[in-house]
Amino acid sequence: MFLLLVSECEYATVIDPAIIKGKVGVNDAWSEYWGDKRLSYRHECLRTGLRTELDNILREQNVSPSNVLVVACHACQHLTDETLEIASEYGVNVAVMPCCQKDHKGTWKGLSKQLANSSANNSNNSRKAASLSFGTIMDLLAAGKMMAWNTGLKANVEYAVKMKLMDSSITPQHNRIIMCKSIERRDENCNDEEREAAHQRLARAYRRAHFLNKVEKNISHGWKNTFRESLESFLPSLLTGFCIGLACSHMILRRKG
Repeated sequence: MFLLLVSECEYATVIDPAIIKGKVGVNDAWSEYWGDKRLSYRHECLRTGLRTELDNILREQNVSPSNVLVVACHACQHLTDETLEIASEYGVNVAVMPCCQKDHKGTWKGLSKQLANSSANNSNNSRKAASLSFGTIMDLLAAGKMMAWNTGLKANVEYAVKMKLMDSSITPQHNRIIMCKSIERRDENCNDEEREAAHQRLARAYRRAHFLNKVEKNISHGWKNTFRESLESFLPSLLTGFCIGLACSHMILRRKG
């Protein structure tokens, strides 16, 4: 399909340990539309086959990594992880559609259950609670690994990562595609400048927040001082008036008696 639909695609290689009997039929049905394009098969494990193929393309044929795309369709969890890992070692583009997601370390299954329970408990509320399936969580984690600062470091590239959704009517359970575009790694100074600019923005916001807080405290403190000063100045007069009033009342009571 890539050979047919992508004009820039010169040749494609299918890596699969199994001997694919249908490859003769594919060639018979489509090769006349390929023209000079080639489709080949490497019956080998991904761990060795993909590395060998990339070595051949990048080093022997001197093809730029930006012109190479590794694709894995319906790749189970460990196959997704290894495809992304090997592709990032060579700095090539990669797209995977994961399936059969697994949590080998057992640290994320509990979260998916908690999110599902939280969504069920809040289903009667006016605001709908967001719930992520276990498969979605694992795919997001895989995408996050490709966005890590050190991914592609050996190949001097970094990855712009997107996640696309296929029509669920085609594949309802595994319709997420992780697309990773290889780009030349930026100078570390650029990252440092961006980080420093973000730090300065945070520092300004921090100072503003604390300045306003200090002003509010000063206003509140000033009002308390004013009230206390007024009370202190008024209290002697209040006590004097009270004593005079009490004495007058006592005199009146005595006269009546």
